[in-house]
Amino acid sequence: MDYSAKPFVCGAGIVLDDTPYYRFLDKWITDPLRSREEGTKRSENIVITIAREYGSGGHQLGEMLAKELGIKLYDNEFIRLAAQRSGMDEQYIVKNEQSIPSFWLKCILSKNSEQPLEGSLSADDVLFVAESRIVQDLAEEGSCVIVGRCADFVLKDYPKVLKVFCYSDLQSAVERCITRYGISAEDAEAEIRRVNRNRIHHYEYYTGRKWGSPHQYQLMLNTGSIGLDTACRLVKDIYREMEKKKVAAK
Repeated sequence: MDYSAKPFVCGAGIVLDDTPYYRFLDKWITDPLRSREEGTKRSENIVITIAREYGSGGHQLGEMLAKELGIKLYDNEFIRLAAQRSGMDEQYIVKNEQSIPSFWLKCILSKNSEQPLEGSLSADDVLFVAESRIVQDLAEEGSCVIVGRCADFVLKDYPKVLKVFCYSDLQSAVERCITRYGISAEDAEAEIRRVNRNRIHHYEYYTGRKWGSPHQYQLMLNTGSIGLDTACRLVKDIYREMEKKKVAAK
């Protein structure tokens, strides 16, 4: 993604919540029909969002939580979900990756959208809009775990979102990249820095918030220190408390 041409600046210590650029995209992200239904009523489902540093085990934590809580995990399923929503063959989409962004926007926004597509949107913008719409749909469909996709921000107005950020010391991240991802010891550190840099740029450009700021999450988990088993128990306990409050409120 080329950020040099984008009209966004987020310097050290500067957090621009709801940037003008996000509001520009919001007219495609927000479903106008859904927003009119019953005013501002939001989903009763509980959604766990996991933002994570590369090598911190965020995906693995999501798998553990989905299994323990009996809910769905969404991380690498977005191409499949696009295929399901369009009725087209998933393999066709995989083989034609260059057309995925425009394809997603057409499929996801064609229903219920009152905003015509502007030609000025980049492929990255289209992808962000498409993924954001899917994130909103998943939150409405049922309680779940969503990894990445700026989901903590996309669902910022939903009352029952448990926002988690996973981070780790560099050595623990390197070891995980070597043992789980098959990255060589020589390349692991550089790959961690590269992926994290891209995640920072993407998140801060589209949300205006500082990636990894503790003020944006209910839980900041150092998985290199406490381990994934402990992290899973902590998140699960908070999720169960949210469930109890939901039942008591009925």
